Amino acid sequence: MTPAPKMICMAGLGYGDRVTVYIDSKRRFVVRVSPGGILGTDKGYVKHEDLVGKEYGDSIVTSQKCRAYLLKPLPIDYQHGIDRVTQIVYPKDAAFMIYLAGITPGSHVLEAGVGSGFLTISLATFIGSTGKVYGFDINQHHLEVARRNLEKAGLLDRVYLGLRDIRKGVKLVGLDAVFYDLPDPWNALKTAYNVLKNGSPILVYVPTVNQVERTVLAMRELGGFVDIHVYELLLREYEVGKDATRPRTAMIGHTGYIVFARKIK
Repeated sequence: MTPAPKMICMAGLGYGDRVTVYIDSKRRFVVRVSPGGILGTDKGYVKHEDLVGKEYGDSIVTSQKCRAYLLKPLPIDYQHGIDRVTQIVYPKDAAFMIYLAGITPGSHVLEAGVGSGFLTISLATFIGSTGKVYGFDINQHHLEVARRNLEKAGLLDRVYLGLRDIRKGVKLVGLDAVFYDLPDPWNALKTAYNVLKNGSPILVYVPTVNQVERTVLAMRELGGFVDIHVYELLLREYEVGKDATRPRTAMIGHTGYIVFARKIK
């Protein structure tokens, strides 16, 4: 006989735990429960002490009698919940880049152009506790904001953050993937080539076709990269109502182009 599945008991939230407080699609807040903490919103405030003992899926009422739901934080929640000093790599693009990269728990990857750290959070989630993200930026303030956002997500221990111009090289080798969000990635291709394992991919994120062209032509000129592709993803959500289901008027159209290639000897 097939054994009955084990029941998993969910302990209540405690201090130090993270929870997404969801009011509506425009109001979701990732909170680390702390003594004396208060989440303030335009729909009222929530005392952290009122979250203690609650479970994911429960709901609470704000000071303005607005219902909020307590959810397990997911990577997409940090799109709304992080501090921003730069444009972020949108989830639709980050997800496809990670899929193309083929990274798994234990992977070691390089990211240059950390910015606010949303892609860093996504990478750190997928490489697991045994992997490592080496994140570099030329702006110290960006690194400080990314550090706070990673701490908020509980993922800082999986990431090394360094102030460095990646175009000048870095003392790393044997990495599983490289991710660039740079204004001139063509000037950093040699660095990517030097740090990557043979056969491993580079993913470049740029906002204009001019940058795409310069990047791809530089890859061809440099050599050492094959299977070069350029992608753009568009995301459209639907409004659902009885006899009135239709695409939303607004959609996430162009955000950036993704250049993919793989290193060869």
